[in-house]
Amino acid sequence: MKSIALIVLFFMTLGGCVYTTRCTPPPSNSMDGPVSLVVLPDNVLYVINSNADSRYCSSFLSEISLSDPRQPSYNGVIPITYKGANISLVAESYFSPSTGQLWITDRDDNRVLLFDTSAHTITATIPVDQNPISIAPIGTVDGDIWMLVCDLSSNDVSFVSADQLKELYRVPLTNNGADAAPLNAVVTPSPVVINNQPPDRYAYITRAADNNLSVISINDHCEFNPMFPSSASVPVFNTVTSGNIATMSSVRTYNCQTKSELWTASFSPTTADFVVSGSVSGKMKKRALVGVPYVSDNGYVGFTIFAPTESYATGDNFTFSTTASSGLISIPNTPGTGVGTAPAVTRGIVMTPDMQKIFVSVVGLDSIVVIDTSNSSVENYIKVGKTPGAMLLSPDGSTLYVACYGSEKIYVIDTSTETVTNIVGVGNGPFAMALSPDQRELYVLNYSDNSMDVVDLANFTVVYTLK
Repeated sequence: MKSIALIVLFFMTLGGCVYTTRCTPPPSNSMDGPVSLVVLPDNVLYVINSNADSRYCSSFLSEISLSDPRQPSYNGVIPITYKGANISLVAESYFSPSTGQLWITDRDDNRVLLFDTSAHTITATIPVDQNPISIAPIGTVDGDIWMLVCDLSSNDVSFVSADQLKELYRVPLTNNGADAAPLNAVVTPSPVVINNQPPDRYAYITRAADNNLSVISINDHCEFNPMFPSSASVPVFNTVTSGNIATMSSVRTYNCQTKSELWTASFSPTTADFVVSGSVSGKMKKRALVGVPYVSDNGYVGFTIFAPTESYATGDNFTFSTTASSGLISIPNTPGTGVGTAPAVTRGIVMTPDMQKIFVSVVGLDSIVVIDTSNSSVENYIKVGKTPGAMLLSPDGSTLYVACYGSEKIYVIDTSTETVTNIVGVGNGPFAMALSPDQRELYVLNYSDNSMDVVDLANFTVVYTLK
């Protein structure tokens, strides 16, 4: 249980480390609370350190040479400071090859840091909401580079601009009250079609509060429901006319845009059967009683249908009540998938290059959940070790690496068969991973013992450990 407490504490802690004026710079060959790593051009790797033990004056970067990819060595360290001020608590990062900037989330000061890797300095900051925990690339939008930031404590996500150096949009995650706690996100690289909606790009977001995924429309900058993208809301039928025809006014959500619509319903004068706009059919009763939910085949309208005991006649008035749609993909807590080591919460997330599958690590179930993006349904559970967290997908999408924080192992998964093919023992608290430039080595950061393991992917063994 100690490992679970450590990882939960790291993600949910709102404040940073407390520093005094009597602090020391980090040694040139050190790591402390390593939380993220990126491989840069010219055989250089940066480890982002959160300064977990509060031993040093600030968070810092460990610069590591990959001249020998199998035996990395320290080049030195770079304190993370801005305008003379030390920065106490950082989290995940993303390197933008096109700009040469390293984006780092600053949890204490609620901002994103833009670090120039050639000048070794922070050139700008972008304020966001409370406790930014992770950052994911959206891509180029109208010539501007956008990023998506998960704001852990304020239950929302921020769209930020590299060119404008500001937060463009803030999208609240409203479907789970005040406890969404967004952790990590993955964004579709190109528009996709879901449930006959117009092509759109989506961000899928894991949550520290539960075993759901939130879904954000990139085009409309709002939370989106992939299961039922359109839904009616308390539609009201008017009087049935002599031709057994009635109209229904309703509100429909379409790619996050709310629109009023007018539906037409026709009725059998004897059996109470009905058809709405030629696509929804069933039976209903004039006076609302206990009913059963009914969702149309096209996913656009949800009604509550009541058992027919009376026929409709000209002049009757009546109403439909509707089913509510949530904006989440829910991952069932399926018996047998986990060992109950912690509450079921979604943690890491990756998407295959063809955008057909999403893999989600679920803490508590000790499983990787596979989601079919075409219908947002759970396809499979892949059992792994304790407390699965960070994941890394090979560039071709064929292999998934899973860091299991609680079992000190890396699980290797064949994404085509969705089976575990290898298990590699590593250091204490594996937290983040990266591939070497030639993809022959896997670098694994171990948060709890401040080390980095080098895994030979030819035989799946640790061949070197940097401390």
